[in-house]
Amino acid sequence: MGIDCIVISIHSIFGGPITKDDSFKSFRKLVYTTVIIAIGVTCFSLCMLDLYSMLYSKDLVLSVIDLLMLVGIVGTTFVIQSSTLLKYFYSPNTSIIRWLDNIDSQLYTLNMHQDPSRSFPVNCGVCSTGTIIITIGYVLANLQHINSTNGLLLVLKSYGLMVIFLMHGLFLVLSCQIWMRIHYMMVHLERMIMSTGRKAGENRISEHTTTRFYRDLKALAIVQSHCFKAVDCLNEECGLANVAIFGLFFYVLTAKCFQLFYVCSIEFKQHGLIHTQILEPIVLILAVFVHFLMATYLGEMVLRETQLVVNNLHKLESIKLISQSKEVQGDEKQSEIIEQLGNQIVHQPVSFTVMNFFQIDLKFFHLVMGSVGTYLIILLQFDFQN
Repeated sequence: MGIDCIVISIHSIFGGPITKDDSFKSFRKLVYTTVIIAIGVTCFSLCMLDLYSMLYSKDLVLSVIDLLMLVGIVGTTFVIQSSTLLKYFYSPNTSIIRWLDNIDSQLYTLNMHQDPSRSFPVNCGVCSTGTIIITIGYVLANLQHINSTNGLLLVLKSYGLMVIFLMHGLFLVLSCQIWMRIHYMMVHLERMIMSTGRKAGENRISEHTTTRFYRDLKALAIVQSHCFKAVDCLNEECGLANVAIFGLFFYVLTAKCFQLFYVCSIEFKQHGLIHTQILEPIVLILAVFVHFLMATYLGEMVLRETQLVVNNLHKLESIKLISQSKEVQGDEKQSEIIEQLGNQIVHQPVSFTVMNFFQIDLKFFHLVMGSVGTYLIILLQFDFQN
């Protein structure tokens, strides 16, 4: 069993929606996920029984931030696991891994001499390592605050963060895999432009060259169609979870940045600077910022690679094939095939979205960071000393 199978299996054990097999067809998956959700809800209810001490055992502002953080983590975990139940009822047969395999089978016919699936286990290993580092870092940041009353609270938060970052890490891995396959499309088109242009300039266009030219274009059209279906499947599988995850990311960036300002100003004046109070927000801010930046960067790169594919198609269209024998494709012309592929890209856009609410790209990153800065400025205007 490879590292990718192990990571996806752990994700499935935590109740995640991404899988490599047909386990969603099994009724046991439904029962198991329901039990996992019930256990999480029970633990959250037990923590809420001690709500009074959670709010008034320390500074009220910090207590409210921690309480909302707990609600956000538990709520996001619940949404991730609930999306697994929805997938069981509505689309148990869909699998993003299967679509990636279909793309690779078409890329193999193009003699790419590169297998993008080789990087998948490595990416999954990086994803799991990052999740472990974030979870351990969060536990160590709160280690000196552990006592008999908040032990369950820390366990619940750590478990939720592991589920969330593993889920989002796999989303990043699959996004990277799709980006690599679109990049290979662009690279192959560049090779076609170089080889075909050179032969056309030397008037060495043979029937074999023309046949291979049309065959490669049709294979690229199939690859693009599979990439669109893979992205659509990924958006569907992770859409509901990403709504909650990006919402939690926005809260962490806003609330934890404010917490740093609060601890370093008001708390410092009253009790002195306590280093353990700034470790937890720093760990969360760094983890969330890196994940958020990577998600928007990958989304932006997919859009740019797709545009490069379109640009290469325009360059390829300018190269005229003059076959020395009969026209291989009958009534199909070179420009018509290229135009069909271009129209296919336009009508089947490859882009990462969150349930069609917004598109994941660098514009979304700038929008969220601008909103974080705006809300942070507003919060800092309040006088929390009175």
